[in-house]
This record gives sequence, structure tokens and C-alpha cells, in this order.
Amino acid sequence: MTGAAQRWVVIVPVKLGRQSKTRLSSLLTAAQRGRLMSAMTRHVLACLANVPLIETVALLSAERGEFACDVWIEDKERGLNQELEAARLRFGDRPVLFIHGDLPGLTTADVEAMLSAAVTIAPDEAGTGTNALAIADGRPLTLAFGPDSFAQHKALFPDAAIVRRPGLAHDIDDMKDLRNASAILGRLG
Repeated sequence: MTGAAQRWVVIVPVKLGRQSKTRLSSLLTAAQRGRLMSAMTRHVLACLANVPLIETVALLSAERGEFACDVWIEDKERGLNQELEAARLRFGDRPVLFIHGDLPGLTTADVEAMLSAAVTIAPDEAGTGTNALAIADGRPLTLAFGPDSFAQHKALFPDAAIVRRPGLAHDIDDMKDLRNASAILGRLG
């Protein structure tokens, strides 16, 4: 059964403020990184708000911030996978999409593509990380976000559909990502 007719929960993990994009600390000040992450998070949340199949958008972060979402879940700093798994438990067996907040080129069509199968995985541009993971059927799960997460998620969910779209692939982690996304980032403000 696909998740197409179901109402989805989306969990968006983000690091805000001084914790934002620390891998860019040699390139941007803490304030610049915070503004960048806030702009990208607002963009991702706006895309999610335009998808009719999404019922609840939960922001997972250490601080609330001023974002348009349905639920804020405090990140207790136990590690990304444990935090996401705990957040999912709050919503029972409802279909869930985990999507990172640093996708400046994300579109509504990208999000809709993630909701098209029982399990979908969206790799990053390098094909090593996972930028989004959707699970429609309420199966128990163990998450593997982090280094080489795409291969790990494929092993955990061998029946998963793979969604390769630019808006889902292009996250912002280093100078190359910043250069490649400069036009998109300029539109975010």
C-alpha cells in the first residue's frame, strides 16, 4: 500500500542558532550560519505546508524559533537517530516523512514524490547520505542518519523506492554546496 491516500506526519530536524551548520564555521560567522539555516528551514516548511497529504509538521530542534509548524519537539541532544525515533513514537503508526531542513531547492513536487511508495529514500547529491526518508506503513524502524546513511537505509529497507531529485539531493554542508546553491540561496533572502 502506498502512502498516497494517507495523512502524513513530517519531522524536520534542524540545528538553530550557534549550532547551525558548524561544518561551515571556517566560512561563515555563527550569525550568518544561523540566518542561513533559518532561511532554509522556513523554505522547507513552506514547501511542506503546500502538500495536501501532510497533516502535521513537527520541528525537532533544541530551541523553538519562530517557524510555521504544527508541533515543536525539543531536541534533547541524544543524537539524531535517537531523537528522530523518539519523535516518531509521539505519532504512533502514522505515515512519517523525515526530511532535513537544509534543502534550499526543495519543491512541493519533491515532497509529493517522497509520499509515493510504502518506503522512499532520497539520497544526497554524493549518493552517500540520506536527506529524506518516508515510511507509509507504520513498520518498526531503526534509523541510520549520519555517515554513509544512504547505504545503511537501503539495507534496512530493501523494498524502498529511491527518489533522486535535485531539490532533495542538494543540501548545504560545505563551500562547494554553498557555491552550487548560491542562486537558490539568494532567492531565500
